[in-house]
Amino acid sequence: MTPAAYERLQIRIPLTVAAAAAWAAVVALSDQRRLVAFCNSDVWPALSLDQLTLAMTFYSPTTLAGEWMLMVAAMMTPMLAGALGHVRARSLPRRRMRSMALFVIGYCAIWVACGVPIVLAALALQLMQSSSIVTIALAGSLVLVWQFSPVKQICLNHCHDQPPLAAYGIRADLAALGYGVTQGIWCCGACWALMLVPLATQGGHLAAMAATSAFLIAERLDKPRRPAWEVRWPSTAARLLWFRLGLWRRTESAGVKAT
Repeated sequence: MTPAAYERLQIRIPLTVAAAAAWAAVVALSDQRRLVAFCNSDVWPALSLDQLTLAMTFYSPTTLAGEWMLMVAAMMTPMLAGALGHVRARSLPRRRMRSMALFVIGYCAIWVACGVPIVLAALALQLMQSSSIVTIALAGSLVLVWQFSPVKQICLNHCHDQPPLAAYGIRADLAALGYGVTQGIWCCGACWALMLVPLATQGGHLAAMAATSAFLIAERLDKPRRPAWEVRWPSTAARLLWFRLGLWRRTESAGVKAT
């Protein structure tokens, strides 16, 4: 094993374990998913102050925030390998754990803050139409508009940023924390619309989470490119899958037989 491969494993193994633990917790709590029930509550189409107070009695903000961050941990953790690897590589050995912890704190703080507008957007979709099918359709339309927009590509491009980081003292701490904050901002910008899909899906919520997470991970493999309005899909992941499954060989073999 090369030193570079060993360093990558030092990041990927803990992230894989953390993501697996988060998914296990999500599955274990799937029968008590209050966040999804909150976003799909029958209260919202006939909203009033009394009904809102009643809803918040059954759905504690602390519980909702905890479920939101568990959802974020399950879906976003695998995408932190590059950024955390950069922090590890640019930190002194005695400061590595501290710097990576500060990065994660900054990153999670942004996702906690972004959870409020994302949940409010899910509620707004629910208020516009009480039918769950129509709500999912509206969420899908919003996702497509954002997915094809140049702003989405700008956010994706910045998700690959690896700025210089200070190595000593308080500057190193602030650099790691600031890097986590900026990565959280760009990651939220790239992912917020797709996060509406599992929130708007009450039946099949886990499947929607898994599909959304797989798509987000796949599109993060693409290299930065010029922002523009375009149909954006994870081309790098598709090519890797194509070659890994050997489909290109089957295509060539079929072509040879045809000739």
